[in-house]
Amino acid sequence: MRTAFGTAGALFCLVLASGSRPEGRGQTTQGTPSGVPADPRNAAAGVPADSVTPQRALINQYCLGCHNDKAKIGGLSLNDFNPDAASQHAEIAEKVIRKLRGGLMPPAGVRRPDGKASAEFVSFLETRIDAGAATPAPGRVPLRRLNRREYQYAVRDLLGLNIDAAAWLPDDNVKGNFDNNAAALQVSPAFIDQYIYAARAVAVEAIGNLKAPAETITYGDVANMVISLPPDGADGGGRQQHHIEGLPFGTRGGFLIEHNFPADGEYELTIGDMALAREVPRMEFENTVIALLDGKEFYRTSIGGEADHKAIDQKLDPAVEEINGRLRKIRFKTTAGQHKLGITFLHRSFAESDERTRTIALEGGQERIQAAHALQIRGPLSVTGISQSPSRSKIFICRPTTTREELGCASRIAENLARRAFRRPATAEDVNPLLAFYKAGSATGGFDGGIRDVVSAVLASPHFLYRAETADASGGTRTLNDLELASRLSFFLWSSLPDEELLKAATDARLSNPDVLAAQVSRMLADQRAKSLSDDFAFQWLHIAKLSEITPDRTQFPHASGLLDPRGMLKEELRLFLDSVLRSDRSVFDLLTADYTFLNERLAMHYGIESVKGAHFRRVTLDNPARHGLLGKGAVLMMTAYPNRTSPVLRGAWILDRLLGTPPADPPLEVPSLPENRRGQPARTLRARLEEHRAKPTCFACHGVMDPLGLALENFNAVGQYRANDPDTLALIDTGGQLPDGTPVKGPDDLRQQLVSRPDHQFVQALTENLLTYALGRSLDYRDMPTVRRIVRQAGADNYKFKSIVMGVVSSDAFRKREAGTNGPAATQTASIQ
Repeated sequence: MRTAFGTAGALFCLVLASGSRPEGRGQTTQGTPSGVPADPRNAAAGVPADSVTPQRALINQYCLGCHNDKAKIGGLSLNDFNPDAASQHAEIAEKVIRKLRGGLMPPAGVRRPDGKASAEFVSFLETRIDAGAATPAPGRVPLRRLNRREYQYAVRDLLGLNIDAAAWLPDDNVKGNFDNNAAALQVSPAFIDQYIYAARAVAVEAIGNLKAPAETITYGDVANMVISLPPDGADGGGRQQHHIEGLPFGTRGGFLIEHNFPADGEYELTIGDMALAREVPRMEFENTVIALLDGKEFYRTSIGGEADHKAIDQKLDPAVEEINGRLRKIRFKTTAGQHKLGITFLHRSFAESDERTRTIALEGGQERIQAAHALQIRGPLSVTGISQSPSRSKIFICRPTTTREELGCASRIAENLARRAFRRPATAEDVNPLLAFYKAGSATGGFDGGIRDVVSAVLASPHFLYRAETADASGGTRTLNDLELASRLSFFLWSSLPDEELLKAATDARLSNPDVLAAQVSRMLADQRAKSLSDDFAFQWLHIAKLSEITPDRTQFPHASGLLDPRGMLKEELRLFLDSVLRSDRSVFDLLTADYTFLNERLAMHYGIESVKGAHFRRVTLDNPARHGLLGKGAVLMMTAYPNRTSPVLRGAWILDRLLGTPPADPPLEVPSLPENRRGQPARTLRARLEEHRAKPTCFACHGVMDPLGLALENFNAVGQYRANDPDTLALIDTGGQLPDGTPVKGPDDLRQQLVSRPDHQFVQALTENLLTYALGRSLDYRDMPTVRRIVRQAGADNYKFKSIVMGVVSSDAFRKREAGTNGPAATQTASIQ
């Protein structure tokens, strides 16, 4: 989402702005709007000099040189803009507000009003707009399908089955920062085929299959099953020296998977090879391998030690085959359904590495140890039946004892599934077609086969796949009924279906009662399913997906790349931190200021903290205030850097866009690269090279705003570790700078304080905008901004607690009502104020 003010606008503002040229970058003119001197451009604006208001005088002095009828930089003219009638020009006014709030206009380096004058002008415009929008239009959300994430959660809650929807469904497009935007959730014929295939596959996994053929499923890289060279572990998998969460204490390494077994019976496990003939790495000491099913051991063997080491040396391939044979075709029995299977090793020793040089892993530990990187499960080799699984318990709410009872029981099951999947009471028109599928399936597959086809039909039904809301027959605005409200609420807070309690409140027409609605919101936020607010809303708002694109440079950061890549741990730290604020009824400012985080031993050592031991994440109070809040989280710091160095520009742009809601303009197409240090010449700091890069006024227009924000975080390197010295010059890093309004910042603490102490609470507004966008499933435009500001003001009475913001969202007309016309917000999904 980009505004009409582009990079070209910054260029022309520098060239065309009249008045005295600034004597230095960042110079401001002191005084308030009431103190703005008379300007000859008033006549050009068609306004008599003696009737110019202070607000109009500010526009004439600082804006009209570029944004007039003749120049019209960025496609914007303010000649006819009347601040006193801002509500009648709300689209233009909101653009002006956003640019002034972000310090993006007038461009850095040219004459601009002081901070007080800008704040008063912005407040004036907002007051006028909000007064003219006492009942803002609620907008309309088009028909949309469930996205992949919502489909996965809905199957989990409907059928009690954990699936990986990515295995069956395509990626979702992202619009307006989020993957649940209705405008991006369109359906093609290929989508329909994939949803039908997914429905059939999910139904088979949920019901089970007495006739399931023996299949082989591989977990991990199949190249690590039969090896001729040492196996390669997955990036971030660690060196398997320490305990893994979910496996028994006293073990180390290995990995844990969840597998769906189609029937009761016998299966076969094969673990990837560990022995080689060409060399004998990690075979000096005995490693005890353990296989577990749902935490219970069912197999144990040993790999390595003196006997195996000698056998490989003397017999080569036959010895290797015998040793690896201990890991192959391990028979075990289990019941149908999803079970957790783990491979791990007894923790032989807590001594440090036996190598002559210290291990590269910061947390230390042994190096000459075996590791498990892949396994295969084959089966069923024999079938003894299908036991009751969590999925079958949710589906089979009755069991017929005679043939005559089967149709009645099938009808009850179909009605129950349809009611929960369609998010409303099921009618005969819903159930009868499902029973037709039951009859066809039961003719060849018996009762279970018929119910399997019912499940498939429910999952492929448009009533399940689409979130539809009826339009008002008169073409006006209507209030959503309770069932529609329940669906909006559950997909907002859980990204999933309403549960029984919420659905009952809606069916009884009680949910629209403010007290009942508030009670349901409190209950739902306390539920574990509300973690989707951290995993999905917050991660998308903060653009954490970009972290997957940043692979740390192995030369620069050998301790934080390859097997030791910390990105998975950084995401877990951030996920736990976000959840601790968003679901604990705390002020959202704690996202910036909280003095704690969540660490395990590996990540603590990465941060230079030596007091945390063990593999599990726990809450840790931070001694270094630079680490407080989001600005000190490794995920944010690595995501806003390059693989081999930091980027103050990326970090500054991220703060402007995600934390302040004022994204900078797109850079020009031909941006020169940052000057590099050259061999044989004196090294220069990154700051010095940036100053050369932005020397041109056209570059400084944006860099003068972004760079001070990013340079304040320069004490953190590209993988999120704290440092005091510049890596090129070894001089102390200078994190000082000046914001566009002249405010000095000396580092992360000052920057954090500036973000929190802004009187306009811009951070809260940016969060609220994104939360409302996520809740509605549509992009916001200028007509939604009065609603956003109203929610922020109401939350201010409760110290800006996240729950208060959520209540403001679900109580707003934008959330509770629907506009049938095509002229309201998001009717075309094209307007944007960013």
